[in-house]
Amino acid sequence: MLIPDCYVRRRRPSELDDSCLKAHRGWYPIDMIALVGEVTSSNHETDTGPKLRTYAAAGVAIYVLINRNTKTAHCHTAPVLPGDDPKEAYYDAESKVGLGNPLVLPAPYPILDTAPFLEN
Repeated sequence: MLIPDCYVRRRRPSELDDSCLKAHRGWYPIDMIALVGEVTSSNHETDTGPKLRTYAAAGVAIYVLINRNTKTAHCHTAPVLPGDDPKEAYYDAESKVGLGNPLVLPAPYPILDTAPFLEN
């Protein structure tokens, strides 16, 4: 179980989803999640490695990563799980910009202004 910095749901939760949320203390089923966003912390390797692979293995369509160490913003799409081992999962497509530049996200999402991430 991972805790993203932000997420966008694919749909409104059903009664079954709400039951899952209550039973698992705030966790929605992964099939509800369309987009996940992470901003690297002091341990940026977690966001750029295990979390990226886990979201890809789970089929999360879009993984947006703000990497404060490299001062870059990434939009990963097209998750691939080539076999049964989630450690082999990856995203087949990536767009990348320097922080301060707009990051284009797939429709229906707006362009992400990355300038605020330069302030901290």
